[in-house]
Amino acid sequence: MSIKLPAAMEVNQERLVSLFLELINIDSPSGFERAIADVLKNKLEERGFQVREDDAAVKLARESPAKRLPKGTAGNLIATRKGTTDAPHLLFMAHMDTVVSNKGVHAIREHGVIKTDEKTILGADDKAGIAGILEAFSIVQEKNLPHGDVTVVFSICEELGLYGAKYLDVESLHVDFGYVLDSGGPPEKVIGAAPYEVDYRITVHGKAAHSGVNPEDGINALAAACSAVSQIKQGRMDEHSTRNIGVFRAGETTNTVCDRAHLEGEARSLDKKEVDALVAEVRQAFERACSTFHATFEMEVEEAYSGFQLAENDDVVKHAFKALKTMGLTPELAERGGGSDTNVLNGRGIPAVNLGVGASRDHTVYESVHEAHLVAAAQMVCAILASVLDAE
Repeated sequence: MSIKLPAAMEVNQERLVSLFLELINIDSPSGFERAIADVLKNKLEERGFQVREDDAAVKLARESPAKRLPKGTAGNLIATRKGTTDAPHLLFMAHMDTVVSNKGVHAIREHGVIKTDEKTILGADDKAGIAGILEAFSIVQEKNLPHGDVTVVFSICEELGLYGAKYLDVESLHVDFGYVLDSGGPPEKVIGAAPYEVDYRITVHGKAAHSGVNPEDGINALAAACSAVSQIKQGRMDEHSTRNIGVFRAGETTNTVCDRAHLEGEARSLDKKEVDALVAEVRQAFERACSTFHATFEMEVEEAYSGFQLAENDDVVKHAFKALKTMGLTPELAERGGGSDTNVLNGRGIPAVNLGVGASRDHTVYESVHEAHLVAAAQMVCAILASVLDAE
């Protein structure tokens, strides 16, 4: 990948890679972001930001028992840098947590790619995004580049369910629109659409009985649940919708008619009515099955996050496209089936897109990132800052 930008925006690749390697060596699984938060606070202040930490950790602790979440060791970092112009107030965001621990990570640089020895994850999701943002503002500070007001948020617990973003007081940010650096794949792919996700938890209640003595006195919750699941189509429902049941637990012994079964699943769609319909079909299947088996069930439904769909003429997209064209790339407005902090921002009134930072095979020990994509992430931030200057 060869990208040309004005000399004032040239990225120091070795400095950027060194920063990235420093960040991935700070272990920060979800709920245990204290160490990296302390490091990032200092790095943001060195780049001219005023930094505060919110009370997201306190809010996480309140929900911890009911949702089996860690209590949390750090809040979201919210950093502001006063602008030198009246350009739109931009938000840049990435998350501090990794999906699991990568303690003892051994990073290998080989042919322009950074990977691990396949014993731990790398942590490029999302430390590649963090490194890109920090390098961009190293350039801004060194070159004294003009820019409008900027807010940077490094969130917690994204991997557990976007909790940092959910606990963020977005109304207090006063930003015009935002860019989340947390998408895998090439930088030219701008994620402007992502689905609603609704989660459901179902418990089927039957009646225990000895399976060898009086099985006819029992009501088999496992059989009822299996009957319901067999009626539910799963996987890809249409171009923009999916449904899945990913957890199924039942029974304790082989000589007892199973009296309890527990299932957990989700439905996703760009269309809110469609996702609600997919969940309603699940409920209807359990109603039919439980009626047949004389069992009962209870179903909890919770919206995990809102969906969003932006267009090329939205300002947040226009400036991303303009920036990428400045870099010599051909931008593409794309849809992503997974959720991110971008969903929460859009759902709460801040137009935002998710930008590619090049992490590949994330959430696995095969995770890697191209150094050129790290460079592109920093360049995108610089180019977006320059793009909005023209919009004054």
